[in-house]
Amino acid sequence: MKPFAVGIDVGGSKIAAGLVNREGKINACFTTRAHSEKEPRYVIDAIEDAYHSVLKECGASSSEVEGVCLGFAGTVNGPAGMILISSNLPAWHQMPLRDTVAERIGVPVILENDTNLCGLGEFYYGAGRGSRNMCYVTFSTGYGLGIIIDGKLYVGATGTAGEVAHIVVDVGGPPCTCGKKGCLMAYASGVGISRMAYDAIDAGKETLLRAHATPDRKRIGGEAVAEAASQGDPVAQEIIQTAGYYFGVGLSIIAQIVNPELIVYGGGLTNLGNQILEPAMLGLRENIQPELLDSFQLKPWQLGEQVGVIGAGALVFETMKQS
Repeated sequence: MKPFAVGIDVGGSKIAAGLVNREGKINACFTTRAHSEKEPRYVIDAIEDAYHSVLKECGASSSEVEGVCLGFAGTVNGPAGMILISSNLPAWHQMPLRDTVAERIGVPVILENDTNLCGLGEFYYGAGRGSRNMCYVTFSTGYGLGIIIDGKLYVGATGTAGEVAHIVVDVGGPPCTCGKKGCLMAYASGVGISRMAYDAIDAGKETLLRAHATPDRKRIGGEAVAEAASQGDPVAQEIIQTAGYYFGVGLSIIAQIVNPELIVYGGGLTNLGNQILEPAMLGLRENIQPELLDSFQLKPWQLGEQVGVIGAGALVFETMKQS
C-alpha cells in the first residue's frame, strides 16, 4: 500500500493540487491559474505541472503515489474517463482527459466531477460524517450536486447524475452556457451573477458594476457584485437576491428528488454569508413541499476550499482498495 494520493481540483479559474495521506490530511499543496478560461491543451499542461509541483513541494516521488484523481468542473463520464462538456472552460467536448493525463504522468488516473469529490470529502472527513444519504451542493462559479446514497457515490448510468445546474426552472428564460434557456445555473452561480450584471448594464441601468465591465465581457465576480450591493447599489442588491433565491430553489429540488437526510453546502459564493443565505432560505421554503421542509438537515461545509482535493484523495484510496 502506497502512502499518498494526489488530488487535483480543476476549476474554471483555478487548479488546486494536494498530496493527500490515508487520514485525509494534505501534506503539500500547489495552486495555479495558468489555465484560466483557456482551451484544453493549456489546461492539460497546467494539470501536469500541478502534479509534478506538488510532489516536489514535499520531496515525494511517483513511486509513493497510489494514484491521481482529477476533479473537473463540467459534465463528466467518470467511468469512461471523458469530459462531455464544460460550462466553465471553453472548447471541451468529448475529451478523454483521464487517459491523456495518465499517459503524460505515468500513474493511474481517476476522473470524476468536482462536486462529487467535494461530496466524498465532506462525507468521509467533514460535515457528512455519520450520514448514509447525503447531498453536497456547491454554489460557486457553477452550481453542482454530489449525491451519496447508502454510503456510496451515485453517478448514474453515464456518470452524469446530479447535473442539477441544468434543470430548467424558467422556461424560455435567459440563455445558459449549456445551450438551453432558463437553467438553474443561469441564475444561481457566478456565471449567472455575471450574466445578470451585464444584462443590467446593457439595459442602461445605473450601477456601480459598470466599473467592472470589460469590452470582452470578462466575468464580473460575485464578490464584486456583493460589495456593490453592500454599498446600496439597487441593481447589485437585486442580482444577489435573485442568485440567492435560486440557490434555495435548487435546494428544494434536491430535497424533493433525492430525499437525503443531510444537505451540505459549500463553495465560494456561500462565503457571502447572510447576504446570500437569507434569500436562499426564502427560495427553499417557498418552493418545497411543506411536509419535506424538516425532512433533512442543512449544514455548511467543514473542509473549505480544500474539500475537492481531499475528496479526490479519498476516491483514489477507496478505488484502489476495491481493485
